[in-house]
Amino acid sequence: MTDDDLRHDDDEVSSDEFAKLLSEQEPAAAEQVPEPRAGDKLSGTLIQTGETECFIDYGGRSELPISTTDLSDDEGVLQHKIGDTITAYVTGKGADMKLALKHRAQGKDTRVIEEALASGVPLTGKVKETNKGGFVVMLGEHRAFCPVSQIDDSYVDDPGKWVDKTLEFRVIEFSEGGRRLVVSRRVIMREEKELLAVETRKTLGIGNVCDGKVVRLMPYGAFVDIGGVEGLIHVSEMSHQRIGDPSDLLQEGQEITVKIMDIQNLGEGRNERVSLSLRALESDPWEGIDDKLKMGEWYEGVITGLADFGAFVELLPGVRGLIHVSALATERVYHPSDVVKEGQQVSVRIVEIDKQRKRISLALTN
Repeated sequence: MTDDDLRHDDDEVSSDEFAKLLSEQEPAAAEQVPEPRAGDKLSGTLIQTGETECFIDYGGRSELPISTTDLSDDEGVLQHKIGDTITAYVTGKGADMKLALKHRAQGKDTRVIEEALASGVPLTGKVKETNKGGFVVMLGEHRAFCPVSQIDDSYVDDPGKWVDKTLEFRVIEFSEGGRRLVVSRRVIMREEKELLAVETRKTLGIGNVCDGKVVRLMPYGAFVDIGGVEGLIHVSEMSHQRIGDPSDLLQEGQEITVKIMDIQNLGEGRNERVSLSLRALESDPWEGIDDKLKMGEWYEGVITGLADFGAFVELLPGVRGLIHVSALATERVYHPSDVVKEGQQVSVRIVEIDKQRKRISLALTN
């Protein structure tokens, strides 16, 4: 191989390395966040703090300022540190573009309210009183109306409990020079829930155990919020014991721990299905059954269901047996309801225990 060949190989290696460096830099440029617009909600990293302004790096060409007051408590103490993730709203445009967590209207000046309507930045308001169909909310010296359906994202059964509360509201209508001013808290809650749901869906998996809050009870089960995503605990998955009504075990607002049993159409709106269970986290009531129940012995139980072929009896929490229709009486029985009824306490004898199939045969007579 000649010296010219070696130099040629060196040139090729250098060109390849240079091309590689360029390819590594190209994705970064492609991923650059587009220029935000007023009203956009974005997240970024706090990179600098100051007495009046702090700066957020959101991945764009330049950082955006945010008022230090927005990041401080009522006593003026900064509640965030360098490196924290901040989610805020974009206000203004061009050189006046900045971020804001919320605004507070002052006096009778309508400019802040008009800007809040245009940008979507929440305004701090105080619920003064209830009226027909909703609430009077004071935004500075401006009287706003919040429909009862817009104060929360769930049913409001006691409007009076919201009076005197200071909350964040979104201006959804401003007309007639401010004489018609309508606000909503629900839209803010829905947006926050949707953002949380995006992150939650990234971590969901069958078999996961997670914490949630009961948000709605129905005759067939309970809907549980597990981080912006709602799942259903069917009544059959609430306990090893038979549950007649979900409200016998749960109540709305209750914090519970559940296990994810099934996930379908995740992220597909109304087609999304997340099946949850409380029962799966309970110990198996059949464990140690030999020490609890003995064949040939008599036990007290409660009739929990009737079928053409017999009656089901709960002997222990989560452990049921069957009295076949032929074992309900010495004479012929046409239907179990001729002898027993649901909820009735009975004395039964254990005829057989099948641990493998988790079945118990019972008799009501000797």
